[in-house]
Amino acid sequence: MAAAPPLVSVVMPVHNGAAFVEEAMASVLAQTHRRLELIVVDDGSTDDTAAIVERWAAGDSRVCLLQQPHRGQPEALNTGIGAAQGTFIGRIDHDDLCHPERFEVQLAWMERHGVDVCGCWMQRFGAARGIIRFARGHEAIRHQALFSSPVADGALLYRGDVIRENRYPPEVQIREGLAQCIRLSPSYRFGNVPRVLGHYRFHANQLTTRFAAAIRYRQGQIRARHFAAMFPDASPSDRAAFGLIVDGTPLDRDGLASVADLFLRRLRPDDRETRHRMQRRWRRICRSCIADDVATAEIRATILAALRGARHGSSSPIR
Repeated sequence: MAAAPPLVSVVMPVHNGAAFVEEAMASVLAQTHRRLELIVVDDGSTDDTAAIVERWAAGDSRVCLLQQPHRGQPEALNTGIGAAQGTFIGRIDHDDLCHPERFEVQLAWMERHGVDVCGCWMQRFGAARGIIRFARGHEAIRHQALFSSPVADGALLYRGDVIRENRYPPEVQIREGLAQCIRLSPSYRFGNVPRVLGHYRFHANQLTTRFAAAIRYRQGQIRARHFAAMFPDASPSDRAAFGLIVDGTPLDRDGLASVADLFLRRLRPDDRETRHRMQRRWRRICRSCIADDVATAEIRATILAALRGARHGSSSPIR
């Protein structure tokens, strides 16, 4: 007799999410992987969220509603994780949607590639369009985290023991997903399925819209710590050059040369996917450069050739 498929516990934190929570729940309960439980943690909502979830729970035994005073998303997540019974624990935000095959595909990907935490590509919908194509492999994800969020936290599937032993720090109220990824990636293997399995809703009331300035500041802090952890022997000039990237300040020739030196010495990984993504990051940095002369063009070409693996002069600092 074939073994029963693993139980997946899906944790959905929600605060005043009556407008979208029903649609998100329906997308979870329609999964082709049928052996799951949906744990909705109502974090002190004052709208009809609890009533909506209670109605669904009355009709589907896989739905569990937990309620608590408003404490913020990290503590709501931890409440759900504490109640989860699954071998795997998945995430979804109350305003996002799952592709029907999301958990079936993620489970297969985790077993095939030995991944501890699995994400996927995301389709934007609502006030924005387009596909977010996250890095696929672990090293590319760690490097991408230096510059942007490398996973969609609301689309992750964890091996249960990983997240039970490493719950969300309750004090991290902004960009808790990015902080969690960076905290876990030195010890656990991450991966993203290169396929759209989640739908990321953009709307006026989401946190990323309402607290954009605070989020940018917080992201800068998190990435600076990640850089220091990845490169503990980094010099003050390395940290200053990385700061120019994080700040997003348009670069003059000297600034571009400092960042070029950093790429030559620190950001030329052997991994093919990571190297390709560093090429794309370098091109994006060059587009923000305010200088346009022969010397600057030479810097751009030198770094691009180095990232492609071509022999192009010395690896010594460019000045």
